[in-house]
Amino acid sequence: MAKTIKLSIKNLEKRLTIYEQTQVKFAGKKALTQYAKRAKTKEGFIAKKYKMMFRSPVFFTLNSTFTVQKGIKLDIGVKDKVDKGNPAGKYLYPAIGGGSTSAYATQFTQYLKNRNLMDNGDYPFAVLGNRYIKTDASGRVRRYIYRNVMFGLAKTRDKEVKARSKGGKIQDARVVAFRSNKGKFKKGIYREVSNKKGSYLSPLFMFKPTPSQKPKQTFRLIIQDSSKKIIPELWLKEIKELAK
Repeated sequence: MAKTIKLSIKNLEKRLTIYEQTQVKFAGKKALTQYAKRAKTKEGFIAKKYKMMFRSPVFFTLNSTFTVQKGIKLDIGVKDKVDKGNPAGKYLYPAIGGGSTSAYATQFTQYLKNRNLMDNGDYPFAVLGNRYIKTDASGRVRRYIYRNVMFGLAKTRDKEVKARSKGGKIQDARVVAFRSNKGKFKKGIYREVSNKKGSYLSPLFMFKPTPSQKPKQTFRLIIQDSSKKIIPELWLKEIKELAK
């Protein structure tokens, strides 16, 4: 998803001398370069907007804007490809427009669906009260928890852990997933917990319908509003500087 900005002199001509008009194109390039720098850094105006829209946005979100400039034309958008992790362009789409309004299928979600452990229409919600579910200062489930759950599911599938095994990590005991409700257990992921009295299944994640949301403020509108306000000021300033 990208928004293209192309400069036009129509609104500035009346404010420029004939000599200043000769500097328009080069000044426009410089103005767009400055605008791009203000937009795409983790301290830029888009990152500030995200801080207003989201609770404790992570570095990857704040640093997710990309720009490509060709003369007086600038493409600006959200990165939707990464070597590792979940691309910001995908998980931000429900909130900023440009894609599906359904919650993005993270790597953990895709893992569960690809192995038929969860229905395609469901989403895994962490049971935050469970002692094995650790969160960071902002209340997000720590990344290693998802990894450990996947390890636990794989080890249980391959019969590498025995019944009533004990240990401090999720994968130290059996981890099972119920794709649909099974007896007294609602669909979700459970970890076996053993004690002197025996063992029981403790819920780690519950499967519920995939949530969706309407965009809070589209990325296109953020760029549209900011470019109308910032670029003319930068452009006029550059023209005046070059014409001295």
